[in-house]
Amino acid sequence: MTVIIVVVILRESLARLLLKTKKLKYKDLEVSFRESIEKIEAEAQEVSLNEPPREGRLESVEIDLYELASISPTVAVIEAWRSVETAARLLIQSKGHKLNYDVDTPYKLIQDTLENENLLDRRHCKIFSDLRLLRNKIVHAEGYTFSEEQARKYLDLSIRLRSYLNELSGNEASER
Repeated sequence: MTVIIVVVILRESLARLLLKTKKLKYKDLEVSFRESIEKIEAEAQEVSLNEPPREGRLESVEIDLYELASISPTVAVIEAWRSVETAARLLIQSKGHKLNYDVDTPYKLIQDTLENENLLDRRHCKIFSDLRLLRNKIVHAEGYTFSEEQARKYLDLSIRLRSYLNELSGNEASER
């Protein structure tokens, strides 16, 4: 009864405190992220996307992203996705397609082009789509949180996909 009275009396203060809280974990959301990552990892395994190189052999971009994941998992995921998007754009361009990316959903345009122009097979398109959707959830879903470890798994998958896209475009030099 005391707890109920305190909550009722302090409800406005508690509401303001919750709005200012930057990190509030909801277990079902964290589980949702973990399940999504595990699903994408399984898909990547099926299509034999190579494992990213381990510490010491990583290019500076990945080292920075892995370090960033310990500080801000969200920002690390956003930057990892940006590298996948860049590689996908380069692949599209290398195959002679010129797109106007100034649309409401450029990521969807990229995905549709990769799929419709047969630049990627169905399974790689699925991985691209799943990473895109997970990135969107992380960026846009209110209260959606995840751990540093989960962000690192996302980074691993995005690096593997980016490397594959660069290989298809003949752009291995941009890996270094």
